Amino acid sequence: MSDVDKIYAGPGIFKWGVDENGVLLPDAVIIDLTQGGIRFYTETTYFEPTTDQTGTAPVKSFSTGTIGRVEFETPDTDFEKVVQFNSNAIKVVDASDPDKVKYQITGLAGRELPRKRAVIEPQGITDPSRFIYIESCGIKFDVNAQFMLDDNQKFPINGMAYPDLKATPRGLLYTWGDITATA
Repeated sequence: MSDVDKIYAGPGIFKWGVDENGVLLPDAVIIDLTQGGIRFYTETTYFEPTTDQTGTAPVKSFSTGTIGRVEFETPDTDFEKVVQFNSNAIKVVDASDPDKVKYQITGLAGRELPRKRAVIEPQGITDPSRFIYIESCGIKFDVNAQFMLDDNQKFPINGMAYPDLKATPRGLLYTWGDITATA
């Protein structure tokens, strides 16, 4: 008989900006409204040498690197959050009327994405063994504002998990479970 208590389904919460103990930083971005849930997955590349006798069939495989990806859509179209993770976003407050605000997005090359530790938490779950901590996460943001009947306006969020060369262990990509656990 299976344990149905260990089947988790439902939306998640994405928090960009947590410390080494999983505590929110003062400038953290929290996105707790998602449509279709949050997807986290990894991609590993491989070098697979062949020999003359095996043709195109590889004789062994060596991993050459792994990255992680986070994908979700949110109806939380708050550009105040976008300014924090998009280096091309600029907030302009009117000099004579502080209630007049605009957000400008530039399209020039050469801006490095800011990176922070992030966490994905299943909504309504407080057990940290179900959390995924992304050690070094940059957010690749492109607006996709759709004005459609019977559909919410939403932003697609795509995060990249980079191996962190300063973490222990070196190259840490993500931690599944309670980040405060020690050996």
